[in-house]
Amino acid sequence: MRWFFVLLVAVNATFFLSGKGAISLEQVSFTPEDKGNIQLLSELGQGEKKSLSNEALSSDDPVTAAGPRVCLYLGPYNNKDEVRADGESFEEIKLFAEKYERSADYWVYLGPYSSFNEAAKISAELRGKRIDNFIIRGGELKNAISLGVFTTDERAQNHAKGLLKRDYSVAVKRVAKEGIRYWMAYIGTEGDQSYKDIARVMAKKADNNKSLEKKSCNLIASYQELD
Repeated sequence: MRWFFVLLVAVNATFFLSGKGAISLEQVSFTPEDKGNIQLLSELGQGEKKSLSNEALSSDDPVTAAGPRVCLYLGPYNNKDEVRADGESFEEIKLFAEKYERSADYWVYLGPYSSFNEAAKISAELRGKRIDNFIIRGGELKNAISLGVFTTDERAQNHAKGLLKRDYSVAVKRVAKEGIRYWMAYIGTEGDQSYKDIARVMAKKADNNKSLEKKSCNLIASYQELD
């Protein structure tokens, strides 16, 4: 029976080593404590995946795609020196000048005429009737005769009606007075840390005359960037 047992062991060993998936064996020693903690590789892999997933979700790093770009505007400032002084503390800030309509006047006038001499004859006639006037020497209304400048359209229209009664068909033109004001602008992605940091510092510079607002980035195209 002993030879049959030896033969059986030899056959089993040959069959095991000649299998399709030959494996290499490593010497591993287990302590009694280790034996109760053995896991299958498949189970270990699932555990690692769960652990990494939880770590990623709890991380401070953003896990979503960056949002749309946003423009922060601080202002308006009344002069270049003030906006440049506030902008020195930022590396990514842009400074802009914006032309805007400060106010408007309403001109009552006759003409324009083909030449200064023609306008001068009408002007003399008006003075003879005690109607104050002056000849406009340049611009869009060159050689027209101004009969008054008013701060409201209503007052200008009333004056025009009075002249119409005296057979002078006058016109009223709104003339805007332009001013220049200055802005600090930052373009960034709202969820980024740099955006949050700059927005926080910009907010500290806001006061009763200047506000910090999110506006369309298209506005920048109409502004002139300062050197």
